[in-house]
Amino acid sequence: MTKSPFDFDTNPNFQVTDYDIVVRQSIPGYDALLSMVTALLQLELTDTADILIVGAGGGNEISVLGQAHPTWQFTGVDPSEKMLAVAQSKVESLNLGNRVALHNGFVQELPLHQFSAATSLLVMHFLPDDGTKLDYLQAIASRLQPGSPFLLVDFQGDKQSESFKRLVDGWQQRARTAGMEPQRLTELANGIWQHLHCIPEERTLELLAQAKFKNVVRFYTGFIFTGWLAFAE
Repeated sequence: MTKSPFDFDTNPNFQVTDYDIVVRQSIPGYDALLSMVTALLQLELTDTADILIVGAGGGNEISVLGQAHPTWQFTGVDPSEKMLAVAQSKVESLNLGNRVALHNGFVQELPLHQFSAATSLLVMHFLPDDGTKLDYLQAIASRLQPGSPFLLVDFQGDKQSESFKRLVDGWQQRARTAGMEPQRLTELANGIWQHLHCIPEERTLELLAQAKFKNVVRFYTGFIFTGWLAFAE
């Protein structure tokens, strides 16, 4: 099996400084997705919100949310040193440093602080469904106040189905039209089949329930990308 193109520290498909370009070529309506996340959190949170950003490397969630609300506090965690450095640079350029704490590592390693909300954008599909996905969701749930909103966005679908293949083909065509380099697109497409642990929506909902999340609703769909809003019990 080839090395994963999604290892941002040792085997990246692109330079981390190009992340903002590639993510918009890859994810339909990426900026709209971030605005939807912002809107949903604004509906639920107070001025004193303390938000956990899981997979904070790249810094886009913190940048958008931090500018949208001047008093929210953020804790970000990511295992990629290089991606976290990109996030730190954005935090500094936007003068958000007094409201942001970044940690290199995994969410399971964070203290059991009770956050007001959490996001996980484009993270869980890297984890196998052998108990690792459930452990990940449980680690987030255990760090949320009861009733706190949780926003999850992932690759989603049954890799064995014709519908999934059709959506992957559509995703490739759209990324090509958006200007993604052919070699990069081929490597990323191969990476979806070989390295990402996509699961059907039904399985995602089952895992969320097992992790003690409730009132789950889908709020975003873009080919093989799907977003859900849930609440901690």
